[in-house]
Amino acid sequence: MLSHKPTLNAALARSALDAALRAAHNSGLTMSVAIVDDGGYPFCLERMDGAGLLTAKVAGEKARTSALLRAPSRALADRVADDPTLLRLTDYLPMAGGLPILAEGRCIGAIGVSGGTPEQDEQTGQAGIDALHLD
Repeated sequence: MLSHKPTLNAALARSALDAALRAAHNSGLTMSVAIVDDGGYPFCLERMDGAGLLTAKVAGEKARTSALLRAPSRALADRVADDPTLLRLTDYLPMAGGLPILAEGRCIGAIGVSGGTPEQDEQTGQAGIDALHLD
């Protein structure tokens, strides 16, 4: 018997992106937000007017890192401090701002935010996730 696996779709991804962008705007921040599926492949990315050029790439990489690790990207950043050899994992970005999107206790994708402090990036990403009302 096949098991049921919840999945992220384009409509949910766009909803999370829009909610995160609203949260950034309401906080007076200019950011980039990316949403990826559980394999780290992009669904959507938006760079707000005035956001730094590099923030778009960084948001996508934070989201990808979070999706593949099934954990916040901050967790890898914290581990690198104790074990710098983890930096050899070149496919991952050890920076706070990527958060997994969970449904039924499983990672279905991730959101990545760049443009603020680590705390602002995570708060903005969490606003996007919270708007989905998944768990």
